[in-house]
Amino acid sequence: MPKISLLQTYLIIMLSVGLLNHVIIIPLLLGASGRDSWLVVLLVLAASPIWVGVLSYVLKNMNGIHIKDWLKHHFGVFFSAILIVLYSVLVWLMGTISLKDTLTWTIATYMPQVPMPVLASATLVGCFFAASQGLRTIAILSGILLPFVVILGDLVMTANFQFKEYTMLFPLLENGTSPLWKGVPYAAGGLLELSLLTLLQHKMTKKAGFKSLMLICMILSCLTIGPLMGSIAMYGPYEAAHQRYPAFEQWRMVRLGEYVEHVDFFSIYQWLSGTYIRVSLSLFLLSELWNLQKYKWLPMLLGALFMLVAVLMPVSDMVFQDLLSRYYFPSFCVFTIGVMLIYVFRILISTRRSN
Repeated sequence: MPKISLLQTYLIIMLSVGLLNHVIIIPLLLGASGRDSWLVVLLVLAASPIWVGVLSYVLKNMNGIHIKDWLKHHFGVFFSAILIVLYSVLVWLMGTISLKDTLTWTIATYMPQVPMPVLASATLVGCFFAASQGLRTIAILSGILLPFVVILGDLVMTANFQFKEYTMLFPLLENGTSPLWKGVPYAAGGLLELSLLTLLQHKMTKKAGFKSLMLICMILSCLTIGPLMGSIAMYGPYEAAHQRYPAFEQWRMVRLGEYVEHVDFFSIYQWLSGTYIRVSLSLFLLSELWNLQKYKWLPMLLGALFMLVAVLMPVSDMVFQDLLSRYYFPSFCVFTIGVMLIYVFRILISTRRSN
């Protein structure tokens, strides 16, 4: 069974979760916390050692055992089946939300006359092909795509320094601490997605330890706080909160010297790289969760077809954003934290019994 290294795993995480942190979370965070949104990210990062400690403890106990077998051993056939179904819904939503958000942005910005079914079908065919080739293929693609994504990110950050006024990041807490707590589920959502490592750890050549997990938490937090502070510094907290795609709006401001501007097409590469890896990973995880030896492609195919149906449903972007802010992120945080705590208690009970 081909496995991937810890570095390759983190490359996948950086592109997959990076898309969530860099694109999907930022408008929700600005809408909930306004000027204080960047402080929310630091608050969540400060609390992340507790989460990382819990996650690393669970990963160490799993010891490379497939999630399906590990759950069956600790929780029995019935409860393990329920958890597999819940995980399947979760990873399917992960891919569907990313695909929906990307297609909405694509049609709104640079391909307004291309029908949604054509864009959705073409994207899903490519993602299905990558997922069907296995995790190693997704890892290699991530290693190729990520360096250029990082370089372009540094370009947009550096080029826009001339337009930024960082005094607009202050004063903090002018409306009390209420905006802070409103933004916590969104800022925490990206870091909590590291729990997906429990679904991948049997495919890794080395375990993810506390130090490496903390490092990846810091990197993911930087992917959120960078464009977040940039948006507030460029447009002010009120204008930034009303923008649908704040990270993309920063690309529109890039100007290199007197004669080079309108380079926002680079953002297409960044965005589609993250979407491609995230949706491909989602489809691959559906296959891994069910672990059907003879028909491994079936969960991927069904997942892709249901994604296609979901993104073509007549749901407005306002309703979509409302569903994410009210239901998806709060539910995801409660589910992830709750499940990981259950795992810890079950491991402790098993350890005591064995002693």
